[in-house]
Amino acid sequence: MVDAGLSVFRDDDEIERGGKLKCELDEAIKGSQIAIVVLSKGYASSTWCLDELVMILDCKDTSRRTVVPVFYDVEPSEVKNQSGSFALAFFGYQSKFIQKIVNVIKQKLNRRVLSVPQYQVGMDSRVQNIHLWLQDGSSNANILVIYGMGGIGKTTIAKIVYNLNFHRFNSSSFVANVNQLSEQPNGILELQNQVLSNVLKGGKERLYNVHEGAIEINRAICSKRVFVVLDDVDKLDQFDALLGTRVFYPGSKIIITTRKKVLLGAQIAHKVHKVEFLDDDESLELFSWHAFGQDHPVDVYVEQSKRIVRRCNGLPLALQVLGSSLSGESVGVWEDELSNLEEQPRPGIQKVLEISYYTLQRDNDKNLFLHIACFFIGEEKDDTVKILKKCDLHPTGGIDRLIGRCLLTVEQGNKLMMHQLIQEMGKEIVRKDSPTELGERKMKNIQLLQLNYVQLIGNYKHFPSRLSWLCWHGFPLEHVPVDISLENLVVLDLRHSKLKQFWEGKKYLGFLKTLDLSHSERLEKTFNFSRLPNLEKLILKGCVGLLNVCESIKSLKGLGLLDLEDCTHLEKLPRSIGLLNFLKELNISGCSNLDDFSVELGKMKSLSVLRANNLSLKPSPSATGEVKPWRTFFQLWVSKPERSVQNILVSLPISLVELSFRNCNLSYDSFPKSFGNLSSLRELDLSQNPIRNLPDCIRSLNRLDFLCMEDCTGLQSIEDLPNALTAFVLKGFRDANWITDVDKTKAAIGHVFTLVL
Repeated sequence: MVDAGLSVFRDDDEIERGGKLKCELDEAIKGSQIAIVVLSKGYASSTWCLDELVMILDCKDTSRRTVVPVFYDVEPSEVKNQSGSFALAFFGYQSKFIQKIVNVIKQKLNRRVLSVPQYQVGMDSRVQNIHLWLQDGSSNANILVIYGMGGIGKTTIAKIVYNLNFHRFNSSSFVANVNQLSEQPNGILELQNQVLSNVLKGGKERLYNVHEGAIEINRAICSKRVFVVLDDVDKLDQFDALLGTRVFYPGSKIIITTRKKVLLGAQIAHKVHKVEFLDDDESLELFSWHAFGQDHPVDVYVEQSKRIVRRCNGLPLALQVLGSSLSGESVGVWEDELSNLEEQPRPGIQKVLEISYYTLQRDNDKNLFLHIACFFIGEEKDDTVKILKKCDLHPTGGIDRLIGRCLLTVEQGNKLMMHQLIQEMGKEIVRKDSPTELGERKMKNIQLLQLNYVQLIGNYKHFPSRLSWLCWHGFPLEHVPVDISLENLVVLDLRHSKLKQFWEGKKYLGFLKTLDLSHSERLEKTFNFSRLPNLEKLILKGCVGLLNVCESIKSLKGLGLLDLEDCTHLEKLPRSIGLLNFLKELNISGCSNLDDFSVELGKMKSLSVLRANNLSLKPSPSATGEVKPWRTFFQLWVSKPERSVQNILVSLPISLVELSFRNCNLSYDSFPKSFGNLSSLRELDLSQNPIRNLPDCIRSLNRLDFLCMEDCTGLQSIEDLPNALTAFVLKGFRDANWITDVDKTKAAIGHVFTLVL
């Protein structure tokens, strides 16, 4: 286990026997993710062993801890005290079985890539058949539809089976909230980009129209064995845009979750799975976990718990939300909420969920919930916090409290998400506050405004002047009018605009923290950044017409993120980027026309993430007409001019933690020795490069714990990996004979925690 990189506790030599045993043993067992119980001949005669076993089984029951039994030199039938011929004997095979155990433990510890609920009551039986279907070994391509009403657990089931099985396929993709996200501007296109990026592992230029996306996805998935989950599909055209092809590579598996069984009939689905409601016992257990932190109600709440559970009708979402909302409340509060529910003979799910809103103890949290439900689902959490702070809503603690009550989640990409039923409940509460003339509510003091793909007529003299957030996707003008008031903005989101230049005139936006002009394809040049003194995020992703970035960017002293991904006509980076001392993340992936790397990034002491994937593979002529190979540009970028033979200083800042050079035509000779000086680097992605042998300098990266070399098909050997490496991804090899040399491979990767082939 230690050789495999696992942190192992052994009671025989790590705890001193005596009075401190119980406290230390309890702490050690509770702090472990997995317990391995080795049942040997003398096990039952040891009171110490039996005490430990009781603790382990208690943890298994209360915390769903994994327990792996190992029968050492005994038959399972002996342990069970019953007859039987089955036995697992280690005699003569100890090493073989120990290695199998290590592999099982590593798989269990590393399988959860998607967040799933802490309490998975009733999930085992609901997941089992789907899990078996995914492992049936069939060479046929199959589609499974999971259907049931909203809040019944379809997404949770899909996430669990995805976590258990994604590693069995060449490529995989979990596309969450398809219906919710597809309703947003360019939502289908964004989902297509996600599917294609997942299937091709990031090695494809961005899509710009839905028809092209469908074609590219079809090409990608018909050439490899894939596992794709489309979560919450509501319309057939959503499926057609994302996986409309009926031609899949043999052995591929597709799972679709939907509320509509009739939506995806026999023409699409090969197997249909209906998610059933929880039974009474399961319902009470799930409710109790959220209300009391245990699998049964506290004595004084037993009767109230059973009455509430009956009103939830076995719906997991209602049980989770109500349990979390009533947790810690007095019996009197429980009785009041029960009275409201029981006044209606058959309360709908919305009425049940509303209890979670009305039991919020702070008015600030109620307002925060309504703002997020109406405006910020799918938005980045940090930006949302900045906006709502400007609105005096104290979001930092409030968001944590909403998460604690199961009203809100933070998903991949730090995005705020909410179950659709909960979001609908929030919007309905807002409608009830003003049942008529909704469009005239509080317009005078409006602080949040969304005008996606709206074209206004007239001037902007009376445009709201107190806005903290303006979201106007598809902004229809070529520049921002001089008479529009933006002085109080914290976030300005003009994605997919028709802007050619940001503004005319001399506007000063002193509060602006985030400016997003991504996919504004007509934008040709930037602007005087000195008028945005407090900008922290500048997003110009997909501005394919952008030729240069103004050198005044050096005035953005607090800029932390600069995203220039897929600015395909950008020829050079502004030299003054090197003066951005607080820049933490720089993305220039897909800037295929870049040919000037004279920027000294070494001065950027805070830079921790650099993404430079899919850069140009073509040699470019110098000023003298000499054609310089790509590796020359790379080395100029990585290394400063030599000051002495013994002193080659690295230009990339030693603060880098994450570095990605995927698909950049880098070879062994592209890396200077000084690359090994990146002493803070923890993640390195060199996938899809023609590297034949691992460069020596990479072995010197003493903090590197993740190395990805997917589809480096020319790789011939690996030797002496960095000592701190815990995960090494080598997927995509069709003919790598050296991997089958077990002794050599083991010598090279013996200390690696996870090897993915």
